[in-house]
Amino acid sequence: MLELLKDGTYIRYWLAVVASFLGDATARITLIYVAATLTDAPVLVIALVVVAQLLPVGMLSAFVGPLADRVSPRVLLIGSDLGRALIVLAMIPALDTLWLLIVLIFLEGVGKAFFETARISAIPKIVGSHSLPAAVALFQSTNHTLNLVGPALGGLLIALGSVPVVLGLNAATFLASAVLLGSMGVLREVPKGRGREPYWQAMRAGMQGLLRVPSLRFLAAFLVPVMLVLGLFTTNLNAQLLTAFHLPPFEFGLAQAMFGGGSVLGALIGPMLVRRSHSSSGLLIGAVALFGVSLIALAPTGWLRELLGFGVIGLWCVLSGVGSGLFQVPFANIMLRDLPEDVRGRGVGLMNALIMNVTVVGVVLGGITAELAGVATSIIASGLLLLLVTAAFGLFALRPADPEVSQP
Repeated sequence: MLELLKDGTYIRYWLAVVASFLGDATARITLIYVAATLTDAPVLVIALVVVAQLLPVGMLSAFVGPLADRVSPRVLLIGSDLGRALIVLAMIPALDTLWLLIVLIFLEGVGKAFFETARISAIPKIVGSHSLPAAVALFQSTNHTLNLVGPALGGLLIALGSVPVVLGLNAATFLASAVLLGSMGVLREVPKGRGREPYWQAMRAGMQGLLRVPSLRFLAAFLVPVMLVLGLFTTNLNAQLLTAFHLPPFEFGLAQAMFGGGSVLGALIGPMLVRRSHSSSGLLIGAVALFGVSLIALAPTGWLRELLGFGVIGLWCVLSGVGSGLFQVPFANIMLRDLPEDVRGRGVGLMNALIMNVTVVGVVLGGITAELAGVATSIIASGLLLLLVTAAFGLFALRPADPEVSQP
């Protein structure tokens, strides 16, 4: 990972993504707060804002993929940054109009769908296949860190009464990202074979190219239950901390920070495990199993808290954070390593669409299962489900036709 930090090209790319991610993370909590204050039904509006933020990536990533295989990454990345900067600035006069704010939040999510597909597709071009695990880990750990820092910064600015300032800073981060990306010559390269197929034929070819690779078929099937559980857990973690453990504000914030710290730790140890592992699919299965065990570990946490205090909850948050952060490194490594270069943009778009749509379903199921069975029961049962899934896929991975084989 240290060698990447000495690469000037990669540093510019990383700083551009940091700027973009920080603006997103800061504005996310701000927009939720603003929207909730404009209505007498804040719970419904908060859910609507979250869906408006997430849904465009799930809806559009698959359709952006063919463009990522025809157009230079520079055009898509800078275009989405500039477009999002304008949209965020347009939110400032719309802060008192809920429906217009929701529309603008959705449009900002459309820009993110373009940015994320192009960003992920460009990573092998920038770092090469030998540095993929380290690059993935650095991006994941950075994302987890900014997801902690951004909302805290947004909350501080809200407390100072400066919502327009938050949005202005968000627009500025997009502009900074565009400037940094525009300075990178490697992103100007246009993918080979662009424009030789009609759009829909290109999309179909991307799907076929992805499914021809055994490791990617395995990955797509395995991710469905995993991301379903991750979405469910994302919904119920805060509910568990607030309504089941009844944590006061300081301890709630500390628990969130410990979960985020665990996620960063999981992302950082991922590259070392990838280098030492003989099977990336085996490492992925093991990491997901660890995540499942961490969810099941919630069962004794409640009564142990009575004996040992908040430290038990903090330890559970760290463990579940490590599990949720670790499995994303071998997943991204397999995807970027094994996607054929000529369909990489389409493959990334399809995978992003699958991940986001299944996660949204998991978020919805999280609320339903928590209401029917209780928050803790829902989390523990999802951990048991992950162990069953990893056992089944582990047996499949040990078959002679190992999904680790990456070529058709």
